[in-house]
Amino acid sequence: MPGKRYKVLFICRDNAVHSIMAEALLKRWGGADFCAFSAGIKPAGAIDPRTVELLKERRIWQGSLLSKSRQEFFERDAPRMDFVISLGECPPENMPKEWPGNPQIFHWRITSPERAGTPAELASALVKALTELETRVKLFVLVYKKERTKRTAA
Repeated sequence: MPGKRYKVLFICRDNAVHSIMAEALLKRWGGADFCAFSAGIKPAGAIDPRTVELLKERRIWQGSLLSKSRQEFFERDAPRMDFVISLGECPPENMPKEWPGNPQIFHWRITSPERAGTPAELASALVKALTELETRVKLFVLVYKKERTKRTAA
């Protein structure tokens, strides 16, 4: 499997905060071994501006990120995923049971910034969500790079 890039789709409710963060983080930490995508069940159509601001502050922002629907990944010419990861308040029971390409499906519970009250609480909740996602993405990358190394050595 040398040269194969793992394709990973992150999904949250509106594809404006969590899944956008995860896509940007995997693009940053996954290197040439991963290809990251994101989508929403009911996409907002725009990325939350506070999320963009935070990603820019942390030098994680990629201008190519867009809010889009998960339905795009069921199209005939859509890339076939190796992994689909639902995030935050996008519980597994709201996810399709079958995806093109038969990917592994995971759910990561992530702190939801939407419930924060004041602007300061929201800013803190966004940082917390980004920190949780960054930890998970880094571990995910380490595990699957290690798995790839085992398979190519065998």
